[in-house]
Parts: sequence; C-alpha cells; structure tokens
Amino acid sequence: MATNENQLDVLLQAVEEVVEQPEDLEGCEKLIEGSSLKNNFLRIGQALVTINDRKLYKRGGMSSFTQYIEQKSDFGFGPRQALRLLAATRLVRNFPPTIALPTSERQVRALVGLEQQQAVKVWVKANLIAQETGVPLTHRLVESVLGKELPASYRQATRDWQDYVSPDSEYYATPAHILTAVRKMFGGVIDLDPCSDEQANESVKAARFYSAEEDGLAPENAWAGKIFINPPSGIQGSEPLQGLFLERAIREAASAPTTTECLLLLKAAVGQRWFGRVFDHPHCWLAESKAGAKKAGGSKRASGAAAAAAAAAAADEGGGGDAAAAAGKGPRGMVVVYVGRRVNEFCTHFGDMGHIPGLNTWAGTSRGAAGRG
Repeated sequence: MATNENQLDVLLQAVEEVVEQPEDLEGCEKLIEGSSLKNNFLRIGQALVTINDRKLYKRGGMSSFTQYIEQKSDFGFGPRQALRLLAATRLVRNFPPTIALPTSERQVRALVGLEQQQAVKVWVKANLIAQETGVPLTHRLVESVLGKELPASYRQATRDWQDYVSPDSEYYATPAHILTAVRKMFGGVIDLDPCSDEQANESVKAARFYSAEEDGLAPENAWAGKIFINPPSGIQGSEPLQGLFLERAIREAASAPTTTECLLLLKAAVGQRWFGRVFDHPHCWLAESKAGAKKAGGSKRASGAAAAAAAAAAADEGGGGDAAAAAGKGPRGMVVVYVGRRVNEFCTHFGDMGHIPGLNTWAGTSRGAAGRG
C-alpha cells in the first residue's frame, strides 16, 4: 500500500489538475484514461466528480451523466461502477489527512452511505487490525469490522476478531524458558497475571490472575506486586491491546515504584505508535531458542492441557532439556519489556536470551563497558 502522504498527494494533484481548467472535459477524460492504466481510483473518481458536478457531460452532447458514461466505452467501466467511484471519492476526500487512504474503491464500498464519523471510525479500526495482525486490508476486513459492535473490553476484542484473524497468529503460549526467567527475577512468585485464564495459569502459576471476562484493564481491577503480562494482540476501541496493557503497566509502576514492577512479553511492532513507549524502558529483543512458545489455538495463551502441562514441566525444570523443547520453538519478533526499578536484575536474568540495547547505559546499571547481549 502507498504511504499516507503519497496517497494524499495523488488526490490533491488530481484535484488541482481538474480545477485548473474546470470546463475542460477533454482534460478530465485524459486524466481518467491515463489513471485507468495505473488503476488509480482517486484520480479517476475526482475527474468523474468534476464531470458530474459541473455537468461537463453536456459539452459532449449528453443529457445525463449516466448517458455520458454509457458512451465512453474506452473508460473501461460502466455507469454502475462510475457511480461507485463517485461515491467513494466523495467519501474519501473528506477523510482526515492523518489516516491512510484506501487504494481501491472496493475497500470502502461498504462505508458509502454511513455518517462520515462512523465511516472514519470503521476505516481506522480496519487499518489498525491490518497493521497489528498482518491481515490484508481488503473489503472483507472492512465489512467484518462494520458488521460488529466496536469492542468495549479486551474480552470482546480477543473474541470478536477471530472470524478473520487466525487464532494461531494472535494467541501465544508463553515460552517455558521465559517463565523460568520471570520467576527467578521475581523471587519465585508471580503475584499477578492481568490477562490470563485457568488453563494458561497452569503454566504461568500466578498467585492471582484476571480472565478476559473480568477484564484486567478495568480500572476497578487492581494491579500490585510482581506482575507478568503476555497480552493479546487484538484491538479495543481504536487502540491495540498490547499498547493498552503496556500503558497500564507504566502507570501502575510509577504510582507504586517500590512495590510494583512488571515484565511484559510483546510483539515487536516497531513503527507502530504504541510501541514507541517500549524504548523508554529496559527491553530484550528475544533470540530464537529451542525452549520456546507453542502457538495456541484456543485460549489466549494456552493450546490445551497437554501444552500447558509440557510448559509447566519445562518451567519447573529450569526451562532446559527435552521438557523445554516439547513446548516448541521460541517466539520470533518478540520483546520482553521491564517496567520497574531493578534494572540490574533484569539484565542478569534476560541478558542471555537476546539483545538488550544500551545494557550499560540504563539508569541503575553497574555493568562493565563490554556488557552482554
């Protein structure tokens, strides 16, 4: 997909080209014919809007826009598609300049006729889901978002998007060797896992957890102590859930710096707005390991009793050997983030799992110049 700025430039240039000579039907027709070869619906649509709204078709001896299009077989589309292009262009040119523009009329066809605010909201959500999950931004994705209520809780977000997001692209079992490192850093006890369930907790073994039904992001659900978080990668409202859990962790640790600390296992969504907060805290880019995560197919982080049992056994044995390997390979494109004051301990327990940028420069570290990772 073209960048936001490139798409906007195309639309503005198309507007300028037809506005410079507002009565020039031939200019509009050349713009349509040239853009058709490049499949540029914004240029085509803007030219059609100009021809229709200024009734330039009368200069061609036609009494109506529809009649004009019927006679223009060289355009490569008929009256029905011309009207769709008109409607899509009118919709898109009122989109805020800060959001990505569609690359085809079909992508936004389902949004035509909605109130502008609702159309923008659905389009933004579809963009976020596509970015977060890697699902192509097609008309089917937009229609699926439009056909659902926008989720108010992460329970809905983790449930509602599964019809077009494969569960094994969104739901992960926590690697056993990571859980082992988490427990070692936390002195053997994980006080809270705010996004889990009974099955996943068989391997995490948190003293307390919030299920999706309870909604660990709800303000009334307190966070305290040593917290481990492996959040789902769905969308709530217009925000990625991973970013929401990260923000909550940062707030909780700041409000109780001596009693609350968090370790998060996140997707390495470099370039996404929410991920920028990761760079404000110590973090480890994970390297692939034999003792790793098994993608789950059902609950948020568990793929069944067998996988949970294997992960638990591996964790109990220190995350090594055949038991750890039974849990599958380590996660790719994942990062462990620490929010708290014990930075040296984080570097000690996670330094060998991947790369910790600036290991010797984080406030509170006392490593030598060489460092590790």
